[in-house]
Amino acid sequence: MNEMTFDTAPNEASNKTITEALLGVWHNPSQLIRQWNYKGAILSGGLRAPIFLITYLVGRESLKLALGAALAQFIFRFVFAGVGGALIQAFRRVEPAWKALVAILLIVPVISHFFEFLVQLGFAHFTQTADHTDEAILRSVCISVLSALFSLFIMRRNVMIVGEEDSKSIWRDLAHFPVLIFDFIMIVPIEIIRMVRRAEYLRAILSIITVGLFSQLLGWAITAKPYWTYSKGKTTFASWWGVDGLILLALSLVLALFILRYKAEESEEL
Repeated sequence: MNEMTFDTAPNEASNKTITEALLGVWHNPSQLIRQWNYKGAILSGGLRAPIFLITYLVGRESLKLALGAALAQFIFRFVFAGVGGALIQAFRRVEPAWKALVAILLIVPVISHFFEFLVQLGFAHFTQTADHTDEAILRSVCISVLSALFSLFIMRRNVMIVGEEDSKSIWRDLAHFPVLIFDFIMIVPIEIIRMVRRAEYLRAILSIITVGLFSQLLGWAITAKPYWTYSKGKTTFASWWGVDGLILLALSLVLALFILRYKAEESEEL
């Protein structure tokens, strides 16, 4: 099993600094076209279009308008996600990994949603459905953040890349998704367990608080509700802090303990 962290990088000989990656894109922007990531284009278009379709239908707009909004989003995402995927691929060998992560989160979502807003604003203007644009884009932003994180995670494992020696067919890449999704979800719980084992209690507590806040904001953006259902509709301090997310984290921490124990036993056998 691969190490469940962003720090699992490809061949060290091909690693880059963040400056080298930025200069590489700056001096050779045509690589974003040559390595246009058709895999990301297909998946992103297929994932984002339903968000706008459902948002418009929930807003009681006609099926025709909902399909129009979904089609506009699919076309935009199909084109831009291919470029965004090429950009993430250009940063996949950057070390340390957190610098690549920061760069990707600052560049890809900001640029993509600026143009996405213009596209959907134009659609909303001509169809007079502006009330739904902000809701759909907010949900799309949440997906973009998670998608950028996940894309960098899997590309550092030679999945969903194009135009390189290590690239494979989209079907072979998709076959790895179940394991990769699980590994991606378990990054934070496993790292928290390791912090506790290293007696880094303050870092572990801060990580737990951050997960609570992040899960709260994510749930707020997706459901359009300031709190989840744990408090049964009653607003409490706890409900604003993401108790539901913390419950999920607690369950995942238990699972992380079993995973680390299994890996330790496996190492002893070897």
